[in-house]
This record gives sequence, structure tokens and C-alpha cells, in this order.
Amino acid sequence: MAERTITHIGIKPVLYTIIFELKKQKKKFYFFLGITILISFLLGYVLPAIPSYLLSNTQTEFFNTGLQFISFLTLFAACLFFSGIICSEYDKKTGFIVFPKINKYKLILGKYFGNLILVIAIISIYYFILGLLGFFYYSGPINIRLFYSYGIAILYVIALSSFVTFFSSFMRSVNLTIISTLVILLIGLNIADQIVSFILADSFEPLYSLAYLGSLITGILNNPFPDPRFVEFSFSGSGGGPFGPGGDFTIGQWVTPTVGMGITLLLVNTVVFLILAAILFKRRQL
Repeated sequence: MAERTITHIGIKPVLYTIIFELKKQKKKFYFFLGITILISFLLGYVLPAIPSYLLSNTQTEFFNTGLQFISFLTLFAACLFFSGIICSEYDKKTGFIVFPKINKYKLILGKYFGNLILVIAIISIYYFILGLLGFFYYSGPINIRLFYSYGIAILYVIALSSFVTFFSSFMRSVNLTIISTLVILLIGLNIADQIVSFILADSFEPLYSLAYLGSLITGILNNPFPDPRFVEFSFSGSGGGPFGPGGDFTIGQWVTPTVGMGITLLLVNTVVFLILAAILFKRRQL
């Protein structure tokens, strides 16, 4: 009985923080919910109403097209929801008031799970609407691989949230955290992936990149799974050039990681960045 009471007392601050965070972030949630519904409306009603627009031939192709937006949606949601988890307590000096009354790790844990619930809810709503549209246009059962993609998307969101939380643990302000993580995830990693693919071709797979791991969200929709996973695109030009006769040159690109490797590395990234965030948070002073 005593142990149960102690456990209950230990969990209550986390639960209270989760509830408080859900209420605090409701404006952001409504904003992203509006974007989610808007994208769904464009996919479901506006584009099909255009005479020149060709609807995808299969349900899988439709899902693949719709999920091209999911990486941007999850990226911006993760950056905006998780950027202030830690650094806001220091930037606004609220830690002076909060930390003596609640264990700071329980506070951060509650804030993390509160924001994670909201982001997962946004992703879930998007998949739900996409599934309904797929059923509406193509009838028949929903492709089971959409549920596989949903699972990967959740893992990807958790990995992104841990990455942003890591930056929030040592950045000085929320805005700086948002800008830094957006630049790295949206621009930096993609440029790095292109450079690596250009120089090393198929001899080195960019498994270090969260952007590349996120490609499994759409990659897993394909049946059979992409093989080979490294594809090359050839371009032809006129006249001589450094790339060969007639200016011909080839660009290679990795399409997606394997399912097992992608899931494993998403989990590894989540654990590593959360541990690093906890270590830096422990050493940080108000």
C-alpha cells in the first residue's frame, strides 16, 4: 500500500504537467490541425476537381503522393512543439519558480509526453483522412501497408522530437532552437546526403541522416520493396564537358533504408539524443 502511494505520488506531477502542456499548446495544435485538414481538402476535393489533374492509378500511388507532405508536417511540428521543452525554462527564468516545487526531470518528462501526444494526434488525423480518401476513390480494403507507414511515421516523429529536445537542452532560446533544427533537418542533412551520394555513390548509405531514415515512411508502401535501393539518373547535354562526351552525366540517390535498419536506427537516434539531452540538462545551470 505504501509503495503504491509513493508510486502514485511520483507519477502525479508528470500527469499534471502533461495535462498543463496539452492546454498550453492547444493553439499550436489547432494551427497544425488546420494545416492537416487543408492539405487533405486539397488532395481530396480541389485537385480532383481540376480537369487536367490525373488521379493516381492505384490506392498505393495515391497514398505515396499524399505522404510526400508528411515529412514536412512532422518536421515543422517537431521543431515548434519541442523546441522550448528545456531552454524555455532558462530563457524565461521560470526554472527558478518551478524546479524547487517539482523534480526537474519529471517536469521535462511531462512536457515531452504532452507535446508528443499532440504531434502524434496530428499525424494520426492526417493518416485517418488519407485512408478515408483512399477508400473513397478506390473502394475496397485499405492497403495494409498504410498502417506500416503509420507506425514508421510515429517512430520518425519520436526520433525528431528527441533530436529537437537535445538541441533545446543547450540552446539559449526557443527561436534559436527552432532555426537551428530546421536548418539542419530541412537543409543541412539533405545537402550532406546529396554530396555523399555524389562522391561515394552506392558504396556508402547515409544511415546517419534522419532525413534519409524518414524516406522509409513512403518506401514501405511499395510492394515489392525497392530493390535496388540505390538508383541512378542519367542526363544528356550538348557539346563536351567534364562529365563525358556530349556532356552526359549520372546522379545517384539512395531511395530508402531497409525496414529493419530504418526502425533500428530510428530507435537508436531516439535513445541517444534523449540520453544526451538528459546529461546536458543535468549540467546546465539557471
